[in-house]
Amino acid sequence: MKLIGLKEAKTNLSAFVEESQHQRILITRRGRPAALVIGVEGKDLEEMLLAGDAEFWGMIQERRRRGARLSSDEVRRSFGIGAPAARDAPRRPRHPPAGRRMPGGRATGNNPAP
Repeated sequence: MKLIGLKEAKTNLSAFVEESQHQRILITRRGRPAALVIGVEGKDLEEMLLAGDAEFWGMIQERRRRGARLSSDEVRRSFGIGAPAARDAPRRPRHPPAGRRMPGGRATGNNPAP
């Protein structure tokens, strides 16, 4: 963590914002902590706004304490979304792609096994 005075922070704010992406910067006023600069470049705005919201985290803790959990089907129903169609489900190939070996060392593709 780097410590800088308020006057220096005012003069070189852009440089310190850039530096804060790599290490925290504590700004002091008359030798006492006044602010902490933490780089958040690349983070989601909503995530950053909620990260420091005590009311939001209190709500999360309360829900966890009560054990309020919803299944994925319950969430879909609450938004009026039906269950995923079978055709939307990921499919597994029936056979490995040509040239790949199957368990036991047998080759697949156009070449017959010895």
